[in-house]
Amino acid sequence: MTTLTLARRPFVDVTGLRFRLWPVLLAGVLMQAVLWPARQLARSIAHQHADFFHAHMWAFVGLAMVLQTLAGLACIALMRRVLPQAPTYLRWPARGRSLVGPALAIGVGMGLLMLVADYWPQLAAHRAPDAHYGTAPADVTGWIVVMASSGLCEEPIFRGLLVGMLTALVPGRVRIGRVELPVAGVLVALLFGLAHYETFRVDPLPLAIAQQLYAFAFGLIYVWLMERSRSLLASAPS
Repeated sequence: MTTLTLARRPFVDVTGLRFRLWPVLLAGVLMQAVLWPARQLARSIAHQHADFFHAHMWAFVGLAMVLQTLAGLACIALMRRVLPQAPTYLRWPARGRSLVGPALAIGVGMGLLMLVADYWPQLAAHRAPDAHYGTAPADVTGWIVVMASSGLCEEPIFRGLLVGMLTALVPGRVRIGRVELPVAGVLVALLFGLAHYETFRVDPLPLAIAQQLYAFAFGLIYVWLMERSRSLLASAPS
């Protein structure tokens, strides 16, 4: 009698990895070099027009996003010259693989998850969240537009620039169950969480930890959408 033994694949598997620390440190520095100056410039402009921006905080957030996006695109243009083998995914999705529908569905699910994670004490107490967003029609519209456009700001920086750079400098793939991602995507998901470090200064510790965890999880989902569609457009709506 012959007994056949089927080898089980490990649930987590890493292949083709050539890890180097300096590109990861460079990515962290580059992330701050894009985000921090743009945020400070937005604060300087807001200080000069304090009355308007204090009354319309969404305008300040939108201004910071625009400046960060421009800085990210400038860095991508430079990276294309210095590191031409790095993929940027600044293209239309592959034919028949836009994934915009699934991305929108994922975005709605993420929004609900963030709502619960950020405001569960108020929701459990059946009272409105203590958020100072303003209830005037202009403010409501402004916040909706800014939040819906946040992916257009974040994706060129985190997925287009940082994942692209680390894909070239830290090659390797990681498989978790049936899902396979570039190691660069996992590293940038960690950086994506760290980019929200200010939550530890302004929010209670459980809330700050929850935001770090879902930012990391979202970062993995975004890079999965990007790779499947071969474009940043699929990850931007979510």
